[in-house]
Amino acid sequence: MVSTGSARSGADRRPLLVWDVALSGFALALTGMLIALGVFGGVFLMAFLDYCPPRTCSSLNILVSVGGSLVVAVAAGIAGLAMTVLRIVERRVSWPFAAVTLLIAAAAIAFGAADYTTAIGY
Repeated sequence: MVSTGSARSGADRRPLLVWDVALSGFALALTGMLIALGVFGGVFLMAFLDYCPPRTCSSLNILVSVGGSLVVAVAAGIAGLAMTVLRIVERRVSWPFAAVTLLIAAAAIAFGAADYTTAIGY
């Protein structure tokens, strides 16, 4: 009969690092809130752009800066979440992956905000 279970038995697994899971969960929750705030802010930046003078403002550049930064932040968040969960399942240290995910998402949103001000001509 062929076994369909894992090659490793439950006794061979390392113990779960509770502090690591808690720190990773906190960092990923903070990343999710940051991305949600970025999406909310990006929608309002685009929706309430009343006037864009053609000499100093480019609406296409605004769309690219806000949308592009949010796409990068969401993609980094999903990839970081997947890597962190895989590390937790493997019972390996996972908090650095969650922290780097938070930093990448924050940097992408900050870059989008800075590029938005450049695109509107300030």
